[in-house]
Amino acid sequence: MSNCVFCKIIAEGNPDDAIFEDERILVMLDMDWAVKGHTLVIWKKHFENASELPVSDFKYFSEIFHKTEKALLEVLQVDKSVVLKTGGLVSHFHFHIYPLKKETSWQIIKDIFDKKICYKAKPGEKEKLISDLKKHFRIQ
Repeated sequence: MSNCVFCKIIAEGNPDDAIFEDERILVMLDMDWAVKGHTLVIWKKHFENASELPVSDFKYFSEIFHKTEKALLEVLQVDKSVVLKTGGLVSHFHFHIYPLKKETSWQIIKDIFDKKICYKAKPGEKEKLISDLKKHFRIQ
């Protein structure tokens, strides 16, 4: 889709914020972190809904999502994530992963979803996080 931001990123190839990429999936840090490590898992072929993917592809997506969340929790030393499957602003099938601590209040989670919270990375923090996540991201 020519007007889809994710299709454009995928067409350009090798985004700087990529943690993992293969022929079907792109995992990358969000351009605007709501929280430290805010990550996107994006199916490369343009679909709007998970139900449009064949079950075998959704299983693969789920496997990569699982590995991504595990790497985020380990690297950031947090104990939960909040996940949002979106299609509102960008109608291209993807999940947002927000790594958080268990004690994060519902109000803060709501503020994340309402885009009232923005994490400002320190110089070099994003690059170090990408490097650490790549080391922890294991594909079997």
